[in-house]
Amino acid sequence: MNIRTTTPDDYQEIIDVHNSLRIVWPERPRTPQAWAEVDRHRSSKCRYQRWVAVENGHVVGFASYDQCPWSYPPQSFYVNVEVSPAYQYNGIGSALYDQVMVGLQTFNPPALRADAFANLPQGFSFLRKRGFYEAFRETPVQLDVNAFDPSPYAGLEPKLKAEGMLIRTLRELESDPDRDRKVYDLYWEANEDVPHEGDSSEKPVFDEWLAWGLNDPSILHDAYFIALRGDEYIGLREMAKYPDSDMLLGSLLGVRREYRNRGIGLAMQLRGISYARKNGYPVLKTCTAIQNRPMQALFNKLGYVRDPEWQQCQKDIKS
Repeated sequence: MNIRTTTPDDYQEIIDVHNSLRIVWPERPRTPQAWAEVDRHRSSKCRYQRWVAVENGHVVGFASYDQCPWSYPPQSFYVNVEVSPAYQYNGIGSALYDQVMVGLQTFNPPALRADAFANLPQGFSFLRKRGFYEAFRETPVQLDVNAFDPSPYAGLEPKLKAEGMLIRTLRELESDPDRDRKVYDLYWEANEDVPHEGDSSEKPVFDEWLAWGLNDPSILHDAYFIALRGDEYIGLREMAKYPDSDMLLGSLLGVRREYRNRGIGLAMQLRGISYARKNGYPVLKTCTAIQNRPMQALFNKLGYVRDPEWQQCQKDIKS
């Protein structure tokens, strides 16, 4: 078995390893072209490296360290190790993890983060043996769009309209010259109130956020909903789709504090479900922290089904 840095020729076998694990969440792209696109558009301020384990001429596992542009304490790193099920328990994951740790020595990080999944308990066992503990947990949920009955909520948007509140899409708001800046400010106000793993997310500069917050190819501008009162943007629901998936993905849902408890979040959720139905998406999938009780209650109300939970783990490194 040999460990080396990745090359563009490795994408297909890396994806084969990833897909073989049937990871429920995050709902990452699952084609080599999509992964290559993600790598090409990584933020220049984020350090990143990936290695592959090769046996008999084939990639049987890979590992990486990375930093997130929207959650960027300068010395924070995420690590990831994935090994094909047929090659697990043979020391390959351990060797890959050791390679990642060697690669990180230059940066002397105070802590590491990694993901584990309730349906893949061997992953959490692997991390725990290396000093990680569960720091945060999220619940992936999905909705059978065609089975959903919207009729009990037929009067909600007319009620909001009578109170001076409307829901529009990003595409419908293209004529507003301040649209992107307004969405940026609203996004980060809403993001502050969402339970997060670890420290609060660092607010990026506007132009950097624009590249992944609005202009990423996965984001659907005709399914990104904005609640308005007059010219003020008061709520948002972002929706996305990867090109190799038939699922619609919901991400941040937020409403300005002074407008909460009026049904605005529910109305934007319903808009997303309606969009999915009209455009032939059989499943709407999203995720929320187990501590986010209002969102958990909303998902229960609408009939979302829970998938195995996503464990976000941390290792504190003594200096």
